[in-house]
Amino acid sequence: MSILFRLTSCAVPIFLGFVLAGCAGQALLDAAASTEKSDQDGLTRVASDVEAQGQITAALPIYERAAAASSGDAGAQVRLGDAYTRAGKTDQAIQAYRAALALAPDNPDALLGLGSAQLKAGDAEAAVTPLAKVAPIIKTMAAYNRLGLAQTLTGQFAQAHESFDAASALAPDDLDIRTNLALAAALEGQETKAIDVARSVVTSPGAQARHRRNLMIVYGLLGLVDEGRAAAPKGLSTNEAKKLLARAMAIRAISDAKARAKALGTIIS
Repeated sequence: MSILFRLTSCAVPIFLGFVLAGCAGQALLDAAASTEKSDQDGLTRVASDVEAQGQITAALPIYERAAAASSGDAGAQVRLGDAYTRAGKTDQAIQAYRAALALAPDNPDALLGLGSAQLKAGDAEAAVTPLAKVAPIIKTMAAYNRLGLAQTLTGQFAQAHESFDAASALAPDDLDIRTNLALAAALEGQETKAIDVARSVVTSPGAQARHRRNLMIVYGLLGLVDEGRAAAPKGLSTNEAKKLLARAMAIRAISDAKARAKALGTIIS
């Protein structure tokens, strides 16, 4: 869901999921059971090894033991939060990142993790604060892109425009970020910027049909129906193009900024 929001995830080959059933996997679990509670580093290594076998569910209790044995180490809470995130346990991840920030309020990994998890959980309002704090510190594409998305979803279009600009400057070849920038500019009413960026996306070598579809949406948000029809990608029927532009025009007419951004999220591909 970025507007195109995609939190990066890594797929583990399926066959690795069966390794833990063998001797090597059991040895890792035995190691976790025998590790002294105070040995945080040892527990973390075991948890990482178990997860590397494709067994994140089995690794989580070991990450939890490592965090419990951390004696106030914010890094252990961040590692636990990251593990929860990889396991799709967003609520638990938020709790872990908050625990890390209670120990180290300026920890950049905890701030980015918390904001990202809150955004994934649908709480863009809460996500803005940690992401706005961390993005200027770590200056990464991911941080600025997620901040831009949170700002967009909370109706802060001008600020989102700036954040996506910063993200695009760090990753100029990322077409999804540039599309986010075009959409934010369109929502803000910045016609020239929105069209220029969207056109640069669809003329890029890596552009796909969905990017041309999103260019149509940019035109619809700006009230440029004829241009939107002309931008329709191959494979999109005349009737489908008409419906898409009608929806974009309807979103344009929504007065509440947050409601407008939320509605946009339902038609972006």
